[in-house]
Order: sequence, then C-alpha cells, then structure tokens
Amino acid sequence: MIDVNLEAEKSLSAVECEKVYQYPQKFNKLPVISYYTISEKGAFYTDNSEHVQEGHIQIDVWSDAGAECGRLSVKVNDALTSDGWVREMSMDVPKREEKIYHRTMRFQKYFTLNDE
Repeated sequence: MIDVNLEAEKSLSAVECEKVYQYPQKFNKLPVISYYTISEKGAFYTDNSEHVQEGHIQIDVWSDAGAECGRLSVKVNDALTSDGWVREMSMDVPKREEKIYHRTMRFQKYFTLNDE
C-alpha cells in the first residue's frame, strides 16, 4: 500500500507556498494549501496480490486575494498533472465571512506497487 498523502505532499513540493495536512488551523498566514486523501483502494490484482492502487486527493487553496487564489490553483494543477495526477474537478467555494478566497480541487492517480 502507498501513502497517498505522502505522494500528494511530494507532488505539491514544486509549489512555493505553505502546505498543511487536512485543514489550516489559523488563517493569519495566507496563502496556504491544504490537502488530504479522499480515498485509496486497490485497482488491479493478480494471484491475490495488489499491483496497482488508485488514490483520490482533495487540495484546497486559501488566499486573501481572489486573483492570487486563481494563480496558485493553476500552479497546483500544473505541478500535480506533470506528476501523473488527473484533475477530476475544481471549483470556487463562496467567500468566508473573514474575506478568505477558497478553491477546492480533486485529483486522481494510479500507483504501480513494487512486488516484494
């Protein structure tokens, strides 16, 4: 089994911005990217052994400026798709009372597992 969160973290390392697992605890240092696994499951088996794993992640971009949120979302998309992820969806989330702009994105990737 592959840790999909670790794979997401590796892919996001190309984007220069603070990154946090799951959800930002504070919004006083923006922009920030949060990420977490939505699902992971076996995708291909032979002889009772898993050979391919499928992973789905959610990425959230948080910013105090709408244009910055959009630019950062493009960088996230470019970094992940160049690393083999496929974007399943992306959407703006209505602005929070604190005037924080938020875009949520979901990505999917297949991972080939090494035979032990």
